[in-house]
Order: sequence, then structure tokens, then C-alpha cells
Amino acid sequence: MIKIIAMLTMLIDHIGLVYFPNAEIFTVIGRLAFPLFAWGVAKGFERTGNVKMYALRLLAVAIISQYPYSLLFENFQLNVCFTLLAGLLIIQLYKSKISYILKVTTVLALLTVTHFFNFEYGIYGIATIVIFHLFKGKYYLILLQTAATTIGIVMYRFYPVQLVSILSVGIIALFEIYDFKLNKIIQYGFYPVHMALLLLL
Repeated sequence: MIKIIAMLTMLIDHIGLVYFPNAEIFTVIGRLAFPLFAWGVAKGFERTGNVKMYALRLLAVAIISQYPYSLLFENFQLNVCFTLLAGLLIIQLYKSKISYILKVTTVLALLTVTHFFNFEYGIYGIATIVIFHLFKGKYYLILLQTAATTIGIVMYRFYPVQLVSILSVGIIALFEIYDFKLNKIIQYGFYPVHMALLLLL
């Protein structure tokens, strides 16, 4: 259910960006999409039996989506799937048994790449994924997400409306019990396909 809400809010956001750039309601609703997808990655990490295959699927979607993403939004950021992939890799590093020094060095390298190669949502995006993984179900999760979002607004000069994304914590709390697995073709095909359709339209 949460993944469907994530897809719908992303679609609404992108329709607004492309066709109704002055209608703020599309942007407001769209702020919910990324943290819901971030939750999906944190949840997916727990469920998957093969993190490498999960990472490869995200990488494939990121690469396939980059061209329509750049055309549709006329920017040269790396799309959000690269950010989701980086977050997944950092969770995997955190859980791994490699040496502490190597772990910290690799995480810092990934954060540096995310920042300087202009991944969508940047370090704020990764922090959102990691917070969902480390503090799921904690009563102070909303405080941590508020702090991360506020830092993201300052660091990346997001519009203050990004604070609406914090409401995603409530959506997750309400709908997590109704969560179910989506068909993989729908789950991974949605992002590139919906952008291609918006381009065609």
C-alpha cells in the first residue's frame, strides 16, 4: 500500500512540474513521495535474500531512467534511483563485518560521490533511508526526520515546503500493516515508464 501511495504522489508531483508548475498543491503532495520510497528501500533491505541483486536492479533502473529524467526535467542531476542505491549500499556497509576503518572510509566515499556528482536529494536523501532503517518504530523517528529535513533544506536550499515530507512518518504508521509485495515489473518499471509517458504526452 505504501509503495502505491509513493508512486501516486510521485506521479502527481511530476505532472505538476511538467504541466502545472505554478500550482503548489502538486508540489505539496509530491513531497511525500521520496521518504516513502526511502522507507521502501529500508524495508526492502530487511526482506531481500540477495542484497547484490537488489542493488543491481536499482542500478539498472537508475541507468535506464537517466535519459528520460534529464529530458523531462531539463537538468543534469543523477536521478533519485542513484540516491536510493547509495542508501542501500550504506545500510549494507553498516551491517557488514568489515573493519571499522574500511567501513567508515567507504561510507564517507559514497557520501562524497553522492554530494559532488549531484545525486537527487543528496546526503539528505541517504540520511532519510538510514534513519528509517535504524530507528523504525521508534517514537522519536519523526524528530529525526524533522532534523534531517531541516538540514537538507539548509544544505541544498530546498523550498521550505519540503517539511511536508515529515508527514510520511504518519502515513507509514497508518498503512504499514496493509503493506504487500508488488509485482517486480510494476515496482521497478514505474519510474522510467511514467517519465517516458509524460514525455510522449
